[in-house]
Amino acid sequence: MHAAVLRYFVAVARAGSIRKASDELHVASSAVSRQIQKIEDELGTPLFERLPSGLRLTRAGEIVMRHARDTLHEFEIMRGELGDLKGKKTGRVHIACLDSLAVQFLPERVMALHGLHPAIDFRIRNDNYSQIFGFVADGDVDVGITFDLARPEDIRCVASVAMPLMAMVSRNHPLARSKSVSLQECAQFNLLLQLDNEVMSSRIAIELSALDRTGRTLVATNNQMMLKPLILAGTGVAFFTPLGLLEELRDGSVVALPIAGSRLQELEIGVMVPRKRPLTGATQAVVDYIAVELQKFSDEIHAVLSR
Repeated sequence: MHAAVLRYFVAVARAGSIRKASDELHVASSAVSRQIQKIEDELGTPLFERLPSGLRLTRAGEIVMRHARDTLHEFEIMRGELGDLKGKKTGRVHIACLDSLAVQFLPERVMALHGLHPAIDFRIRNDNYSQIFGFVADGDVDVGITFDLARPEDIRCVASVAMPLMAMVSRNHPLARSKSVSLQECAQFNLLLQLDNEVMSSRIAIELSALDRTGRTLVATNNQMMLKPLILAGTGVAFFTPLGLLEELRDGSVVALPIAGSRLQELEIGVMVPRKRPLTGATQAVVDYIAVELQKFSDEIHAVLSR
């Protein structure tokens, strides 16, 4: 169908590479290349610039990209309506979320949603909070779950919960018995920081700079799972929301400490959707479910923290 060809085009445009797009699509590179060439021949104009660094959309390609996104979205709405005729939710839902949400929250909710709506399938990616806004605004994903911070006007927050960034240490760490800590106190120890997280890295850097104290960053990584064993071993202090560490907080192996006098305590996590683009039936079902479950998960976290 026309939609299948457009999916190839969008995947290549997003990846900037035939090979990367073929990996994402699980289709041979030669097949993807043929489809791109076929579209360009049919339209009579190049849609990509072939650069040493990869492929980049031409002005004509940008026009086709807008058409492709709109068409694919309408196609998903149509699939949903056909599913409704059969009494079931049908379609694919693309979600972008923070790394911490992929540890426990989303896997458990996807399993539950599969039980409720087995004809819905999911495509999920992790990224930093501002990138997630961009994905939602551009139509690359249907739903974003991220910090509700500097939200663009074309994105609507369906539901949000308070989710402060806290200092995370092992139960044997010297700070573990504190009721709260300052960033200055944290900076006396090795810091375990996340790369590609503007909320955490930039705010902590600014607040430490104001204290004329930068601390020693022992490890910086873009993978929360990399830092978890280091926290458990007492190697240093990390800064996370409790979202990805609920099991460790519950069993007491990790202690979450409020950061005194810091604006990091004011953060919220929200479920984001485009303001003007209509949601498919499958996406609406997923959004409604996740919004309720996020509040339940937040309540569970706060119950553990307040013990």
